[in-house]
Amino acid sequence: MNRLFLIIALCMTYSHPYRAQEANLEYNFGSKGCGDCGWFVVVDCVMGGLSSGLINVNDSGIVMRGAISLENNGGFASLRTPFDTLDLSQYKELVIRYASSGQDFSFTLNNYRRFWQPRFKATLPVTEGEWKTETVTFESFAQYRFDEQIGGAPSQTALQKILRLGLISSDKVASEYMMQIDFIRFQ
Repeated sequence: MNRLFLIIALCMTYSHPYRAQEANLEYNFGSKGCGDCGWFVVVDCVMGGLSSGLINVNDSGIVMRGAISLENNGGFASLRTPFDTLDLSQYKELVIRYASSGQDFSFTLNNYRRFWQPRFKATLPVTEGEWKTETVTFESFAQYRFDEQIGGAPSQTALQKILRLGLISSDKVASEYMMQIDFIRFQ
């Protein structure tokens, strides 16, 4: 009986190790934080493209680097969370500390699992390798289907039902790229 109670108690208090806690929603990457926090790379090869991307973790954060190729209808690289349900409606903005080169990236908020469904995006300008801390309000996001803007900022209802967070290359030009993230904090 005591063993069963212990198992139930552990299951009730267990927090997924890769999911940021909603009460203090922050992804603190790097070897002194949550490592990759469960984020992973998806490039256009899933649709026949030839772009590349790899991630590694160091003391300064998570680093994604590779090359965007336009060959074979390619042209994107992304860093994403696993699917999960996040309620971001209590927050007004996100703060991200990052360094990038080669491409602008967009921060994405997804309400759907299918890639062709709309998502909300906000551009993070390339920093040419310099660290930058950017505050992005939810009001500055717009809804896109692929590269076409089809709507404005997310509603409170949409923010209650976020299934995935991500970063995706924005420029659709062939180049090498690097995106390094220290932290992402919602406030």
